[in-house]
Amino acid sequence: MLGYNFELFCKLYLDSDYNRDEILMDIKEIIGGEIGRFSSLANDNCNLDVLRNDDFQENRRNEHPDGFLFSRYLIELEPNENVSAETYITTVSRLLEGLWNRGYKAVASCDFEELLPNKGGFPITD
Repeated sequence: MLGYNFELFCKLYLDSDYNRDEILMDIKEIIGGEIGRFSSLANDNCNLDVLRNDDFQENRRNEHPDGFLFSRYLIELEPNENVSAETYITTVSRLLEGLWNRGYKAVASCDFEELLPNKGGFPITD
């Protein structure tokens, strides 16, 4: 794969009425890993934290096109040391698709959105 010249930190906006423990269990089923303290998870490829979004607004979370900015949660991901960019991006892609398949609204915000399924945006269904 081509060389990467961008930041690999990734933020996923995740909207759900589930609590963080339930979300972490779903994430663990999707990408594996061990759930840690403070709503975190680590696997062979990345570390992530599920955080409450300080910008959450119940009345704006479903607005289009920018309602995702007001989602209930943020997932912050970083690659582990010595993990290739390609492997990490594949992990983020699997996580996004797994969340979508479980009915979550998730949107990526990162330098490599173009390389993610649906360019990191929530798939629109008619």
